[in-house]
Amino acid sequence: MEYGILSLLPVAVVIVLVFFTKRTAVSLLAGTIVGAVMLYGTGFAKPWLDVVYGVMGSDLWIWLVLVCGFFGSLVALFEVSGGIQGFTAIAGKICKGEKRTLFASWLLGIVVFVDDWLSILSVGTAMRRATDRFHVPREMLAYLSNSTASSICVIVPTSTWGVFMISQLVATDVSTAEAGMSTFLHALPFLFYPFLALLCGLLYGVGILPKFGPMRQAYAKAREVAPTAQETPEEEGPAKPRALNFLLPVILVTALTIATGEILYGTLACLVFCAVLYLPQRLMTPGKYLDTVLVGFKDMIGVLFIVTSAFILRDINSLLGMPEFVIGAAKAAMSPQLLPAAAFLIVTVLAVAAGNFWGICAIAFPVIIPIAQALDGNVLLTAGAIISATAAGSHLCFFGSEATLACSASQIDNVRYAQCATPLILLPVLLALVAYLAAGFLVG
Repeated sequence: MEYGILSLLPVAVVIVLVFFTKRTAVSLLAGTIVGAVMLYGTGFAKPWLDVVYGVMGSDLWIWLVLVCGFFGSLVALFEVSGGIQGFTAIAGKICKGEKRTLFASWLLGIVVFVDDWLSILSVGTAMRRATDRFHVPREMLAYLSNSTASSICVIVPTSTWGVFMISQLVATDVSTAEAGMSTFLHALPFLFYPFLALLCGLLYGVGILPKFGPMRQAYAKAREVAPTAQETPEEEGPAKPRALNFLLPVILVTALTIATGEILYGTLACLVFCAVLYLPQRLMTPGKYLDTVLVGFKDMIGVLFIVTSAFILRDINSLLGMPEFVIGAAKAAMSPQLLPAAAFLIVTVLAVAAGNFWGICAIAFPVIIPIAQALDGNVLLTAGAIISATAAGSHLCFFGSEATLACSASQIDNVRYAQCATPLILLPVLLALVAYLAAGFLVG
């Protein structure tokens, strides 16, 4: 049956519950059950479990578990080896205040451009103690690490995001396979949101743009807390702080991911490299190394639970026809001039609602690009709007994998991220929307 506007109900339930219960994963699961009841009535239990089994049996979910878990293992190894403490010590000598510390965090996110997960975890774990020292709330660190990560990744064509976006341009016949890179570079000037998000993140960090709303309140609260009060005992490793124990593995992961195009290979190789690097230094015994790997993997279970719940919600939304309803409802109002702005707004909303960014992008490209072609609109401008919206969705969706990892690395909960980061993110979103409206009339 056609559910129409009712297909938005599960997402509405999630948003309402999460702000009442403060429990992201439970709210997500409740939303999936509401959707399953809509689909299957009182006999929803078995079909709902079938969706769960489908998610947890997919190659993508298995890949996510391995990558996320191994990232957790690496973070634990960096802490126990003294790598994080060594990097923080260097950062402390360079960063002589809040503005320099946040600028360094922003710059580190730019440098680690190969993958958004790697960027988020590198910035969050490396800079958390440095930002604590200057009374910077961890909500700000989570915002900055997440807003920088996918923004730079979607701009750089050799990143994981860039490669995916090029594949979408090829799949929808915007480009041939041979000209994919060239076409992406031609679309680059139309990626308004990622550039604006990077600029706003920098301006917020160095204090040119003022913090406002709940983020300003978070700053006031952080100034009342002693710098060491936010630090957890687990961050104190027994080893002598050495920045190379953090920097060398991160460089290896980055290089291997670029070379192979697969971050899982990079993380696996990095785990082996850490053993080769740490054991001769007698930083840990082989048994301690394996125990640390397992502890780090287990520390990511909460993250994986939220991500898995978001994937289940994504599939329930697809069964309800939610993405198709939203896109279909907007089709009639589209014109060549308004299409880029409409595409940006619609795909952003869908990405936030579904908690799935590449998946929504893969749905939107074959639906919206033919509309641009049929209306004789600017296809590259429209493609840029879709790509930009995917990044915007990853920043705004507080239960998405990127935001969840940013919260995990910064050690805050997802609800605090939603409350504090959303107002700051909305500024580049609104500016990008205005830019797509203007561009639609100027070059559309």
